[in-house]
Amino acid sequence: MMKKYFIIFIALALCACQSDTHQLDIGRFTINVPKEWVFKPLQTFDSFAGEINGPNVSLNFDCSYHGFANHLLQTEQEYLAGERWWDDRYFMKDDVIYTNNSPVTIKGVRADEMKKRGITDTSLVKVEGYPQYQAKKVIHRPTFVQHKQFPDADYIADATYRDSTIFIPITIPNEIKAHHIQLDSDALYVYKTIWPKVTGKGMTGIYIHGRSSDFNFQMGGINLSAQNQALALQAFKTIKFKK
Repeated sequence: MMKKYFIIFIALALCACQSDTHQLDIGRFTINVPKEWVFKPLQTFDSFAGEINGPNVSLNFDCSYHGFANHLLQTEQEYLAGERWWDDRYFMKDDVIYTNNSPVTIKGVRADEMKKRGITDTSLVKVEGYPQYQAKKVIHRPTFVQHKQFPDADYIADATYRDSTIFIPITIPNEIKAHHIQLDSDALYVYKTIWPKVTGKGMTGIYIHGRSSDFNFQMGGINLSAQNQALALQAFKTIKFKK
């Protein structure tokens, strides 16, 4: 029942405020915000950044044509694909020198090591590419047995390298779990909209990147009230970039 009243309250707040908005022209883009919200530029060297401030609300933004804007929170799939859960020591042996998985690089590293040791027998120097880039990885939800073995794991990666397979438990960071993350796209951009599952505790933001360029953009605020969160999410929908 409380959730129903909360939704009604937000809807009424938005209806009341939509007629009390103005358009901010911020040079690189425009955005419609409540009339009390104002733009404040910030000095940067490699991007266009600033703030939009209002009563008890502050949204910072960064606009870059070189991909320098903060990507904000990763989705679960972005976190899994980024492989920050991988430990470089998986499959590595103490008697092997590891380098980039290129025959030319491996040959050069082996030659340098042999010269350093003063030897000519190539069998005495083992050089291989990093297993991380050669291992086959299949990520899935834990089975019943795996859940008992790894109770904190959200996913399991079955990693196979040569003739050996290991099972790696993966726990999604709490910061990601604490937020709703919605992905949308159009012909020009991909949009990632973020807001906390518990209102007032987390990030409300949007990340946008070009589909065929290095352009990217982020705008967000922290620990917004229910009303300001709703107003910010509504404002994000009105962002229009200039050519």
